[in-house]
Amino acid sequence: MQNKISVVIATYNGESFIKKQLDSILCQLPTNGEIIISDNASTDNTIAIIKQYNNSQIKLLINNDKKGAKNNFENGLKHISGDIIFFSDQDDIWKPDKVKVCLEYLNIYDIVVSDCEI
Repeated sequence: MQNKISVVIATYNGESFIKKQLDSILCQLPTNGEIIISDNASTDNTIAIIKQYNNSQIKLLINNDKKGAKNNFENGLKHISGDIIFFSDQDDIWKPDKVKVCLEYLNIYDIVVSDCEI
């Protein structure tokens, strides 16, 4: 049986990045994968951009008040259904092979931490 991937994203006023980020993740997710987005009471167009996707793989949780970054990620974690979890800051644009490479390493290790490139 194929493992299910859950990606947790905590957002707050991330309209500048969210479209590129979601595009870079969605193309790598298997059909049973999910993206859980916990939004921290954004006042920009972050939520509207996410809703435009109208994609069943994306689950949007809208907080009515600011929870802070840690609690916002924790809120997203409470709603995952996958057994492999990726965390993504709202401004992360994933390399085209990130999921494939991380899954290969997860065959050997229990946890994989990836670096970033600026």
